[in-house]
Amino acid sequence: MKKLLLKSLAIIILITFYSCEEENAPIFVAQPDVDGIIFTNSFASNYLISEATKENIGDRLIWESADFGVTTNVTYEIQGSIDPTFSTFTIIGTTNENNFPVTISNFLDFAKELGLDADPSTTDSAGLANNVGQFFVRIKANVGTTDNLTTYSEFETINITWLEDIPTNTCNSLYVLGEGITDIGWNFPGIELTCDTNVLKAKARLGNANFRFFTTVGDWDSGLDYKYFENEGYTIDANLENAGDNFSFIGTPGIYTITIDDANKTIQLEASSSLWAVGDAVPGGWSFSGETVEFTENTPDIWSASIELNNNIFRFFQTFGTYDTNNNFQFYIDQGFTIDSNFESDGGPDANFNFIGTAGTYNLTINAVEKTITLN
Repeated sequence: MKKLLLKSLAIIILITFYSCEEENAPIFVAQPDVDGIIFTNSFASNYLISEATKENIGDRLIWESADFGVTTNVTYEIQGSIDPTFSTFTIIGTTNENNFPVTISNFLDFAKELGLDADPSTTDSAGLANNVGQFFVRIKANVGTTDNLTTYSEFETINITWLEDIPTNTCNSLYVLGEGITDIGWNFPGIELTCDTNVLKAKARLGNANFRFFTTVGDWDSGLDYKYFENEGYTIDANLENAGDNFSFIGTPGIYTITIDDANKTIQLEASSSLWAVGDAVPGGWSFSGETVEFTENTPDIWSASIELNNNIFRFFQTFGTYDTNNNFQFYIDQGFTIDSNFESDGGPDANFNFIGTAGTYNLTINAVEKTITLN
């Protein structure tokens, strides 16, 4: 019995001693990180973004680990906002590491929130391209499940440019020259056919001779002849024939609009049309008759005629005998024309020309090249 009591006493002493050791062990308490978090990666001056690259990593954010004074598990929250005050923000992601990949898709989300787009036809309130903006990122770090121990980084500015869409229905200019282009001859640069939605157009004075299209100014080897378009399956205007390395114009000489439609694979010629002046201010009044003054296109995109004017209204018509408002005063204003000060709009729904100058006979010229309407 005496031995049993001694053993029990020894056990009690050991337990008491261990308890004292536990009470005297140091207790480590996390403290706020007074220095905050600092980004260590280098930010680009501008990030190019697009839907096609949305799966790519735009940048990897790297920062110094938060120091709360003890070894502890820290959660980092990556926040983004279009407002540098972060009054509202989006959580891009969370991690226990000290780096995080931000994707182009994340960038696009903020671009859309900013109202940006890839449409080259849209502009912002200042009339500038609507594809450039910026958003802001910062890091939040905290210990545990509460915000009692939280620290933030300073924000960084992310400048973005949304790459504008390039229409797939566009084409490169062509250049036409040759003896058949009578105002040009075999001289570069020729006349440029500009492209709009896969349709190339230009006006030229055509004579009964040869000509050819070229893709590059000054490069004779870049020529596209009749056979080229024929082999590509184009339907070619009956006024044009194959002339070896060239086209040959066999129609009535004059001014034509040349149209190459790459979508429908056609080459067409449209003869120049006149304009007619009709109204109370001009001979013939509001009737189409033998007195109606015709404005002929003697030079591509320049119409002129001698006409007697009095103080009243009139407008131009592009089809003899057809009344419309296609060529009224407002039409030319909308096209950016500078109009002689002797004319003004009559202010009516038809937006007629009102002649306010001295009555008499004038040479009136409509110049669509320089965009002017003049009286001499």
